[in-house]
Amino acid sequence: MQYHFDDFKGCLDQPFALELEGSIYPLKLISADKLNNSATVDDREAFSIVFRGESSLKLEQKIYRISHNTMGDMELFIVPIGPDDKGMRYEAVFS
Repeated sequence: MQYHFDDFKGCLDQPFALELEGSIYPLKLISADKLNNSATVDDREAFSIVFRGESSLKLEQKIYRISHNTMGDMELFIVPIGPDDKGMRYEAVFS
């Protein structure tokens, strides 16, 4: 499936759910940003999104099944980018 910046931008501050080994972990989409100086390919702009999970959630970089109540199920390659004062952050980049 092809994902678009506007789809995620419209879901800011909304809950997502990450499935891992039969358990569900809550994530919140905290940012969606277009990447500067990136070429548009096939009318798509490159962008990144950042999720926040609980501080106790320590995920490695890999593909995870993530779901949202309107966007549905998706498989995203996410990378841990470190904690902030509210939890652990994970980024997915679309190019």
